[in-house]
Order: sequence, then C-alpha cells, then structure tokens
Amino acid sequence: MNEIPQKKKDTTTKVLIALVSLMLVAIAVMGYMLHDLSKRNKSVIVKSQEVTKEKDNLKQELNVLYDDYSLLETSNDSLNSEIEMEKEHIMSLIQELENVKNYSYSIQQKYEKELTSLRSIMRHYVYQIDSLDQMNKVLIAENIQVKQEHSRIKTEMNEVVEINTELEATIELASVIKASNIQVRFLNRRGKETEKSKRIEKIKVLFNLVGNDLAESGPKRAYLRIIRPDGYTMTKGETFEFREKQIACSAYRDIIYNNKDLAVVIFFDVEEAVLLGKYTVELYMGGEKIGLSIFNIEK
Repeated sequence: MNEIPQKKKDTTTKVLIALVSLMLVAIAVMGYMLHDLSKRNKSVIVKSQEVTKEKDNLKQELNVLYDDYSLLETSNDSLNSEIEMEKEHIMSLIQELENVKNYSYSIQQKYEKELTSLRSIMRHYVYQIDSLDQMNKVLIAENIQVKQEHSRIKTEMNEVVEINTELEATIELASVIKASNIQVRFLNRRGKETEKSKRIEKIKVLFNLVGNDLAESGPKRAYLRIIRPDGYTMTKGETFEFREKQIACSAYRDIIYNNKDLAVVIFFDVEEAVLLGKYTVELYMGGEKIGLSIFNIEK
C-alpha cells in the first residue's frame, strides 16, 4: 500500500527537476540573447556616432577651404570672378551636406573627391596670383631702374651745360636697336591662318627692326619669348643669357643688320596644349629687350 505513493513522489520530483532544468536553460538562452542584442545596439550607436563624426569632419574641412579661398587676393578681375564662383560652389556643397539624411560611404567618397579637386584648383590660383605678383614686382623694379637711370643722366647733363644740346641728341639716338609693329599670327597644320585655338600648330611673330645709325651693324640673333597666361614661357628647352641670367627662349632668328629698317619673322612650333587667355611676346637682341607686345587666345 505504501509503494504506490512513493513512486508518484519520485516521478513528481523528476518532473520538477526537468522543469527547473528547462527554465535554467531558457533563462541562460534569454540572457545570451539579451547580451547579444545589447552588443548590437552598442555597435549601431558607435557606427552612428562614427558616421556623424565623418560628416562633421567633412563639413569642417569645407568651411576651412572656404576660408582659405576667401584669403586669396588679386587685382585681376577675371581671376577674382573665378575664385568667387568656387566659393559659391563650396557653400552649395556645405548646404547639400547638411541636408543629407542617409549618409553612406559612397556619399563620403563624393565629397572627398570634391575636396581634392577644390584644393587642386586653389593651388593653381595661388600659383597664378604669385606669378602675377612677381611679374608686377619685376615691372615696377624695371620702371624704378629706368627712372633712376634717367635722373642720373639728366643730372650729368645739367652739370655739363656747354654740351647739353649735343648730349640730349646722343641720348635720343641711343644705340639700342628697337623692334616696332609687332604682330602675331596663328597657323594651322597647312600653314593657313586660323583663330581657333584647337587648330593652332604654329605661332608666327612679325616685327620690324628700326634703322639706327648709331647701332653696330653685322650678324645678330633675335630671341623670342612667348609667355603663357599662367606665367610660363612656351619653349622647347632653349635659353639665352640676359643680364647675367639664363632665361627661357621660345625661338630665335639669325639676321644681318645694316642700320636700316628690317622686317623679321620668327616661327614657333606649338607642341603643347594651348591655354586661353592673355599672352605676352618679348623680343631680345644684343643683351637688351627690344620689344614687347600682348595678344589674346580666346577660343
């Protein structure tokens, strides 16, 4: 009579143990799932913070770049206009970035490419501004030197009253040979004149050497320099000495000067991309700059 209740008691105990074991396992599984979910939430929060940080960094770099563009100063109106356009472009990128909601790696790459391009453009502007400043400094220095020399000569002339008239006549008839009527023509591959920049294969420079009885006659070499809008000289590596320095030369022409007016033509073969803008032609002979002219390539 006592065996049956004992068996029921053992069975009940086993069932309770099994239920407790299952509950423990369930609790362990739920604990693991909660831990894993917590880790994922933390990962999402970290990634979100990283995305926000990358976005803020890009915005800051764009603002810094805008300030750098604002510091560029030049007296060239055309260059100032281009700089303002780039500043407007930067501001549009900043506003566009602020409105981006689903920020992604591809969007980040897009803005990084824009930053790289804008920095490259700014370096080009810095170089142009520096080149213009250097050219202005050279022109100012040359002007000052000419004025100082003129003042010295005038002072000496005043000190020698008896030969004043003769000395002035000598100055007016300086022995330096001058170039006049400088003209520029653009030729295509057939040797025909063209105005289209893409078809320019040769630049033809025509000028006259002015007759001067005080100048030394005989064989002479005329040097041509064609200076591009970015300040570089169009050259194939030729140089010549001017005021104890070697400077780049575009082309040269050997002539015979007999103290009379002489028409001269110098050709330059164009083997590089033609930039649009203002070019300067400089002519040298006998250690002196004998002429200067400016022309434009617009299309």
